[in-house]
Amino acid sequence: MKYVWKTIWFIQALATRLIPMILFMIAHAIGEVYVYNWDPLQLLDFKKIPALFDSYLFLYTALGLIIVILFFMNLPIIARVMTVGILASQVLFFLQRWENYIYGTTEVDPYYDFYMRILFSIIAGFVLQVMWRVIKSSMKKLIYMITVRHSSKKQSIKKVPAKK
Repeated sequence: MKYVWKTIWFIQALATRLIPMILFMIAHAIGEVYVYNWDPLQLLDFKKIPALFDSYLFLYTALGLIIVILFFMNLPIIARVMTVGILASQVLFFLQRWENYIYGTTEVDPYYDFYMRILFSIIAGFVLQVMWRVIKSSMKKLIYMITVRHSSKKQSIKKVPAKK
């Protein structure tokens, strides 16, 4: 029974870790409908969905799998910062594409900014994870040093034998 529960736990953990990848796909679909590239009724035919995503399907799948691996490697800060950064990048990407579509401008390339924001979210997550680990280990060392110093002071006080 122990192995059954471990298997169920693993499947549940994997399914919850795949939520960011699903969110990326949903956000992309909403963005494409928002900028008038996709017909919303096309999303009802599940066989056409992979063709609609084109190369973004591979991008979001790869990013989602990286996030799954980061969670299982016990690096949750990187994974969470990446998730938020990618979702924010998608929002800004589609807002810029919409602005380019409405005003007919081509001065700003939304694709370059989109990929750079994803890269910056990965770097920011890595920096925050490292800083968290450094702060956590420094606090442990500080508490240890304070404990050692405090216990050595107690031992240095001479005990006066009790008078009878």
